[in-house]
Amino acid sequence: MPANELNITYGNHQICVVRTPWETARLYVDDELLDTTNDLYASEDEATLAGVFGEKNAYLEVFIKPLKTAEVAIRINGEWISGGQASAVA
Repeated sequence: MPANELNITYGNHQICVVRTPWETARLYVDDELLDTTNDLYASEDEATLAGVFGEKNAYLEVFIKPLKTAEVAIRINGEWISGGQASAVA
């Protein structure tokens, strides 16, 4: 089973979330690894993956539902850019 990838362009940055079949996930921005986890069970108010990127130090949070068809929601500096709060709840 191949890994699931979500790629999003935000400004001039490329955000990539990779979820593997082994229930791990990695967060990249512009090909730089920002965060990794072996625990995909995010709570309502805690991100699965997080990191800071860019010249303005944007705070990136990724929420992943631990399902076979994982739903991913991303917010930057508190604003949802992909998915939404409903997708963030595990």
